[in-house]
Amino acid sequence: MQMSAGQMQDAAVLLSTLLDDFPDEQLLWEFVEQMMNAVETRRQNTSLEQDVLTFSSLFAEMNSHQQQKMISSFANHVRGDAIRYCRVLVLLMRLHPASVQSSAIPAIDAISEAMRSAQLEGLNKARHILVAELLPAILSSQHLFITKSPTSIAPPGHLCITQPTVQGWLEWTLEYYVDMAWAKATPSQAPVSLMSPTRTRRFSLDGHGVDVGEVDPWDSAWEQLARVASLCQWSTIVDSGLLDRSASLLERSQRLAGLSSSRGGDGKGKSGSRVPKNETPLLYVTMLVWLESCWHYCHPASVDSSLPSSLLLLPLSRIKDTKIVPVEPEAKRSRRSRTSEEVVAAHLSIHPDLPASCTAVADHFKAAVQSWRVLNTTDSLRKKSDGLLKVWAKGQWTWPDLFQRDFLLYEGNMDRFHKLSNAGDAPLASALGVAALQIAFAAFVQDRDDKACRQIVAIFRELPDDNGHIAAAVQRGSALYPDSQDASAPCREFQLTPSTCFSLVASVVQALICYYMSLGVGETTSDIVLGHLLVLCQCNWPQYEPQFSEVSDIVRERKAFSYPQFFDYVVNVDVLEEMSFLHNSGLKLTLLTCNGNPAKRTVTRGVNKGAMEETRSAIERQVMHINGDRRSVNARLVRFLKECKTLF
Repeated sequence: MQMSAGQMQDAAVLLSTLLDDFPDEQLLWEFVEQMMNAVETRRQNTSLEQDVLTFSSLFAEMNSHQQQKMISSFANHVRGDAIRYCRVLVLLMRLHPASVQSSAIPAIDAISEAMRSAQLEGLNKARHILVAELLPAILSSQHLFITKSPTSIAPPGHLCITQPTVQGWLEWTLEYYVDMAWAKATPSQAPVSLMSPTRTRRFSLDGHGVDVGEVDPWDSAWEQLARVASLCQWSTIVDSGLLDRSASLLERSQRLAGLSSSRGGDGKGKSGSRVPKNETPLLYVTMLVWLESCWHYCHPASVDSSLPSSLLLLPLSRIKDTKIVPVEPEAKRSRRSRTSEEVVAAHLSIHPDLPASCTAVADHFKAAVQSWRVLNTTDSLRKKSDGLLKVWAKGQWTWPDLFQRDFLLYEGNMDRFHKLSNAGDAPLASALGVAALQIAFAAFVQDRDDKACRQIVAIFRELPDDNGHIAAAVQRGSALYPDSQDASAPCREFQLTPSTCFSLVASVVQALICYYMSLGVGETTSDIVLGHLLVLCQCNWPQYEPQFSEVSDIVRERKAFSYPQFFDYVVNVDVLEEMSFLHNSGLKLTLLTCNGNPAKRTVTRGVNKGAMEETRSAIERQVMHINGDRRSVNARLVRFLKECKTLF
């Protein structure tokens, strides 16, 4: 009646009296629960219903002592339900921060016990309450005293917590939010036990509440790390800007690399350098940089939804010279061995078909590389990071393994790369041979042998003609070198490309051209190989124009050339014009398949005049009707690679 009359102050007094006189009355506790839900909704939401306003006004009329007494009493009333119990105590600590001294530890104990005994669904809900609600409420309190020694005495009214305890809470948080990120990106792969309990933050005492927005797991993880860094006074990582979310992951990984290099190989700081004496802050921030950058690299769609769902790194055989290698005797050809190959700098670029946003994916890969190197700078860091990953069930996360494989390839650690690739549970294995293709390219870049090149072509022929799901490939035009880089300097080339067969064709073409060059091309080379080179040199024109010119010079010196498949695959105008010029110069060119018509008129030079006219007309028709854009050329090249039986 008092509430209906708007007498909220009198109603509050009466409610307190009723709870004191009738502590076992269920109707009263249901009324209190409605009021608690309304208070939390009011705290989070500005769009309020009349019932929420009414209950919130009633609660506001109580003094601080009455509020804390009512919330504590209700918490004890629902203590048998750990989830509800903890949420009530979280509300108490948020409304009255000083209560953290008496409420934090009972809440932690209750939720920990619930996690030990709960089934999967209850376990996930308990993890969510612990990490997303309880720990932030505790760590945000001004009445928390963090100490390194368990024997320290906290100031009056403060809760004393040791740094190892806080670090344990942080590890729970990081593990939980990484699980959540993985589960949201690949729900079909994540086991039920690692799924986030909810994709939205909800509040109510019975587990069914108001949707208050989507949780960003990485933002939440960084927010918790920033809280812990402030409480534990990890000034080095704070002052270095490593917790600044406005800085990119690549920038922070570079800062980490600089901080790590100043420590020296034994982990000791150099003279005058500002480095952390305690490796713990460096461990957590580096782990989080690595996990997030690695995750974004392995899930490009998280950067831009228009990007493929995955990208794979493949190496590229670099053509160092513009001239075709002269033919040498077989005995003089040497093959580089895996043990003697020099590890040189790596260069990563982006396929031109990809949007500009893919640059961020490449940056994430570089950030993951930098931070992974930092985690391996000292034995202690390596052991601690490995220990955390084992505790966090790293074996169930597929994307760190995807990165590990690409990292070994990028670093030039070919022995470990091949060992990982040959493992029975290689994470990249798929029905379309993605792993096999990467292995074949890696082997070819090292040795440029016949077997590896044959394997590349064989795998390519198994891909669908359109939008074949090959995770990524490499392809490089000479213009893709950075201006500051010497094109003659040793360099290992990598590039991310779209997951389509038409994008992959460029890297296969490059491998074949490198293969033919390694064999040597000269006056004794067969017409069929020269013809294949004419077809291949169309790719990314004019990237291979120097090689095409060399082939053209060899044809000119021979005075004759036979390649009947010419018009099936050659659609580049420049190539057609050059062949027309050679034809008009009197060279004997056989570019047409036999049509079974023997009626020809022979002239004094022995050239079939009818065939000459037919070849000239065929070239003119090809020039008039072809579409010489890159897509059209790539379509012919895909046909060529899949149909041609004489590549080897």
